[in-house]
Amino acid sequence: MLAAAILAGVALFQVALVLGAPWGEYTQGGSTAGSLPAGQRAVAAVSAVLLLVMAGALLARIEVGPMAALPRRVIAVLAWFTVVYSVLGVVLNVATPSAKERMVWAPTTAVIAVLALVAVIGTRGTRTLAEASRSDDRG
Repeated sequence: MLAAAILAGVALFQVALVLGAPWGEYTQGGSTAGSLPAGQRAVAAVSAVLLLVMAGALLARIEVGPMAALPRRVIAVLAWFTVVYSVLGVVLNVATPSAKERMVWAPTTAVIAVLALVAVIGTRGTRTLAEASRSDDRG
C-alpha cells in the first residue's frame, strides 16, 4: 500500500533528524538551520513512532504487518486517525513559515492524506481475509 510506504519513508526522515541529519529547516516550522537540538529531536522521535503506527494501521486494514492481529475496531480507529492527522498535516505544512518545509511537506502530506482516505474507504466494510477463508471453506 503506497500510503504506508510513504509514511514509512517520512518516519525514516524523522529518524535521520533524531540521529543529527542537518535538515532542521525542513521540519517543525523550519526555525532551526542544521541539526535539531535535543528537544526537537525528541519531537522527531515521537513523530517517527507515530508515523510507523499509522503506516501499520493502514497495512492492517488489508491484514498485513504486525498490527494485523489487533481488533478490527482498533485498526479502524487508527486508520481514520491517520486520515485526520494527514489532513491536519496538509493544513500545517501549507501554513508553515518555512518555504523549504512547505515545498517538500505540503505536497507530500497531501498525497498521504488522499491515499490514506482512499485506502480507508476502499477497505471499509470488507471482510477480512480470515473471514473470507472461513466462508469459502464452508462452501
